[in-house]
Amino acid sequence: MSEFRKDIVSGDWILVASGSAKRPHFLKEDRRKKTSIKKCPFEDPQKSGNGDALFWRPLPTASGENREKFSSWFVQVVKNKFPILNPHKVCPVTVKNGSEQSFGGVGFHEIVVTRNHARSLGFMTREELKLVLETYRERYRALSSEKCVEYVLIYHNNGLKAGATVGHPHSQIVALPIIPTDVKRSLDGSSRYYEKHKRCVHCTVIKDESRAKKRVIYKNKHFIVICPYASHVSAEIRLFPITHNPRFEDMHEAQYDSFVEAVRVVFAKLNKALHDPDYNFFIHTAPPKSKNYKHYHWHFEILPRTNIWGGVELGTGIEVVRILPENAAKILRAAKV
Repeated sequence: MSEFRKDIVSGDWILVASGSAKRPHFLKEDRRKKTSIKKCPFEDPQKSGNGDALFWRPLPTASGENREKFSSWFVQVVKNKFPILNPHKVCPVTVKNGSEQSFGGVGFHEIVVTRNHARSLGFMTREELKLVLETYRERYRALSSEKCVEYVLIYHNNGLKAGATVGHPHSQIVALPIIPTDVKRSLDGSSRYYEKHKRCVHCTVIKDESRAKKRVIYKNKHFIVICPYASHVSAEIRLFPITHNPRFEDMHEAQYDSFVEAVRVVFAKLNKALHDPDYNFFIHTAPPKSKNYKHYHWHFEILPRTNIWGGVELGTGIEVVRILPENAAKILRAAKV
C-alpha cells in the first residue's frame, strides 16, 4: 500500500510505502559509539583543549556560592576544535573564474556540551532540559548579531546513524554567511503560500492537524507536536508554537515553560516507543538579518534514523517513508511517560 504525498511547504513528493495494517517494530540495538570517560574530549572540554567556555550554566542542584563557580557547570558552550567554518574579521568577497564561483568559508562553529557522559536530552530532568534550551537561545542571539552571519543553525546528532562522532551528548551551532539552499526553499514555499492565501502555511497545518487529531502526538497551552502528513523520514516529529511567531529567539516568556514541557514529553515518548533511536534534530527559524519573514513560523524538527537511504532515495531524491505518519503518531501518542 503505497501513496505519494506532497509537502505543502517545499512542494516535495514523499513516497509512503508501508503495510498500513502492520504495526512497525523498533528494535533496540547496542549501536552507540562507546567512549570511555577517561578518553572523552567532552568530559572536561577545557582539559581537552577546547578553550574557555563562551557561555555556561550551573547544575540545577548547585546553590549559594557554588552557582558562581565554573566547576559546577551543567551545560557549557565552547568553540569547535575542528570547525567547518573559519574565524574572520571581514566578510568574504565572491571570486569568479570562468564557470567557477567561490568565497571564503567564514563563520562560527560551536559545541554545546552537557555534563552527564551518557544521559542525552531524552533522559534529562525538566530543569536540566530547560538549561539546555535556554543556552540554545542565548547563543543564537549572540551569533545572530555577528557581522557576516546570515543564518544560524542549531542541531543535534544522536547516535552513529545520525552522524555523531563522539558518544558524549552534545549539540552544535553553526553561523553561516549564506542562507542554505534547503532553508531558502522552505522560506520561499512559506512566502508563496502566504502570497496566495494571505495566511501562514504552518498556521494552516496546525489548524488542520488540531481538528483531525490523527497525527497529533502531544498538545499543551502553547505548543503542538505532530507527525507531518508528508513526513520525510519514518516517525518524523515537528513541534510548533500554536501562536504564530517567525523567530525562535523571540519566543514569549509566557510560552517558555510550555516549550520545555513539550520537548521533554516528546523525547520521553520517542525513547519509550522507538527504543531510544538515533536521531537528528534542528531548530528552523527565520534568518536574523531581515524583517521580511513575517510569513514564516519557527519549529523544532526531529528526524529518527530508523532506516538508511538506498537507490530510490539517492537516485531520485524521493524520500521513502516506511511507516504511515498516522501510525507513527498513534504509537508515540500511546507511549506513557
